[in-house]
Amino acid sequence: MRIRNILSVIFVLLIFLSGCSNKKDIAVFENPLDTVTPTATPSPTVTPEPTPTPAPITAEIFAAGDVVMHDNVIKSGKINDGEYNYNYIFDRVKPYIENADYSIVSFEGSCMETDKNYTGYPLFNAPPAIISAFSYAGFDMVNNGNNHCLDRGLKGLLESRSIIKQKNLQVIGTFGDASEPRYKIQDVNGIKIGFLAYTYGCNMNENRLTEEERNTHLSLIDREKIKKEIETLSPLVDLVIVLMHWGIEYRFEPSGEQKELADMIFKTGADIILGSHPHVVEPSEILEVDNETKYVIYSMGNFLSNQIGGNNPNPRNNDFTQESVMVSIKVEKDFSTGKTRIISVKHIPAWVHRYKENDVYKYSIIPIPSLDDEIFNNADEKLAEKLKSSFERTMEKMQDYPGN
Repeated sequence: MRIRNILSVIFVLLIFLSGCSNKKDIAVFENPLDTVTPTATPSPTVTPEPTPTPAPITAEIFAAGDVVMHDNVIKSGKINDGEYNYNYIFDRVKPYIENADYSIVSFEGSCMETDKNYTGYPLFNAPPAIISAFSYAGFDMVNNGNNHCLDRGLKGLLESRSIIKQKNLQVIGTFGDASEPRYKIQDVNGIKIGFLAYTYGCNMNENRLTEEERNTHLSLIDREKIKKEIETLSPLVDLVIVLMHWGIEYRFEPSGEQKELADMIFKTGADIILGSHPHVVEPSEILEVDNETKYVIYSMGNFLSNQIGGNNPNPRNNDFTQESVMVSIKVEKDFSTGKTRIISVKHIPAWVHRYKENDVYKYSIIPIPSLDDEIFNNADEKLAEKLKSSFERTMEKMQDYPGN
């Protein structure tokens, strides 16, 4: 009886203690349906960054006038029998030429190794050392399409081309065979520039060739031919430059025919025309054609020759035939528009200074960038006056861009 009573008391105590348990202990038995399930965070959408448009790129094209190797110019480079060197003639203009991105010069005549009968006017054939001098000065292209390119016949033309190419220079205006393109394309700083060259004739020497030979090796001025070749070249390049050996000798203004031809060349798609042949400087112009800036210089004059009047000037040898103008043209390609345009044109007059050394005529091409240039410090009074007059009359004909 006593034992039963004790068990009853223990049972009651157990029930009481279970009812007094901490309520937090019950949380572990909560209905799982009452728990909050976390929501997944969506991944952000990645927007690709646009490819930036490349910055515009620029290139400087440099051009000089005609190199005409008269007898005294040929003799000026003679070192000894069979050896010639004309590098010294270009020392003063070399910085302008080699600092440009691409430089062009016009060479009138032949230059042969196999025919060492070197002569000046009227049938020009010069030592190949003149081509070495072009390379030394920094030129990249030689325009040989002119009225004297057949002075030693087709053999002279082809050999001259070969020698020019051996000096790592490009040649335009004459061609080796029918398969050779009539144009040259040069990548200059990423800008594709196309070149074409034409001459009015070859002093009738072209008539000694067959029609097939003329079409194969020469590039004579023909309006329809020029138009067709520009139309072929334009889609392949960013800019088209046409070299024209044209005009009337010793005339200071272009003819109406030249102006009409220039207009056709621009309207067909060319951007720049570089003229040669008249032996004097003719004007330059900046034109707007179809809302695009175009540039033409009708004649750059004699870059090097012996057409120097001295104390006895005459219509063919005088101050006007002793001077030329060098042209620096900067172009820019804008990748946002895909267009290439002229952004600047500068003209640098030049003077062929002739002097004597050991009783032999020597020559130096003197650049005249301004009337306060240091060249005047090293010139005697007579030469300084010649340089000043040349600068003033040349720049009167030139149209820089943008203008002052």
